[in-house]
Amino acid sequence: MRRSLFILLVICTAFIGAVVGAMIVIRFAQAPAPYVSIDERQKAIPIAGGVAKVWQGNINFEQAAALVTPAVVHIRSVYGAGEFSLNPLNQYFNPPARSSGSGVVVSDDGYVVTNYHVIEGATSIEVVMNNNQRFYARLVGADPSTDLALLKIKAAQLPFVRYGDSDAVGPGQWVLAIGNPFDLNSTVTAGIVSAKARNIASCATRTTCRWRHSSKPMLP
Repeated sequence: MRRSLFILLVICTAFIGAVVGAMIVIRFAQAPAPYVSIDERQKAIPIAGGVAKVWQGNINFEQAAALVTPAVVHIRSVYGAGEFSLNPLNQYFNPPARSSGSGVVVSDDGYVVTNYHVIEGATSIEVVMNNNQRFYARLVGADPSTDLALLKIKAAQLPFVRYGDSDAVGPGQWVLAIGNPFDLNSTVTAGIVSAKARNIASCATRTTCRWRHSSKPMLP
């Protein structure tokens, strides 16, 4: 009889504690701010040094590279069972395929844009930051016709690249390309805009263009 009363007392105490705990969380926990869009997130973070301006002086690739490089990441994709397989023989008789490429952080809370062909069909995606921090990522969305994919990692206060105005860019203008396809820190190269509004969807559907789905890392 005493044992039954003791068990009943423990159950009642646990129930009351759970109810009180839930009430405290509901009463005092701060609700997260509503997430509108990545574009709104970019605008919400103040720009260091004031308002962004178009550079009117001499071209300074070094300064531009220093600003953008911290937000350029390395993407590692694994296809198949990989390290998570419960069968250890898979590592020897059915080794997982891997590919890699570059990505760009576009929000301080962990949204990353990369090429669709880098993560297509991947069972595991890892994002390696410029400071060698590593995060597993989930695929949020993809558009094979434009070869773009959006990833999300669990992180905060990340350096990110702000959107520019693509309509203001024209053929012949200087551009700086920064990538990290080999996990060997970011590579920087420069060139000019050759053309705009090219349709890459037709290439994505042709057999002759399937080279870009190779497991070999591609240059940015």
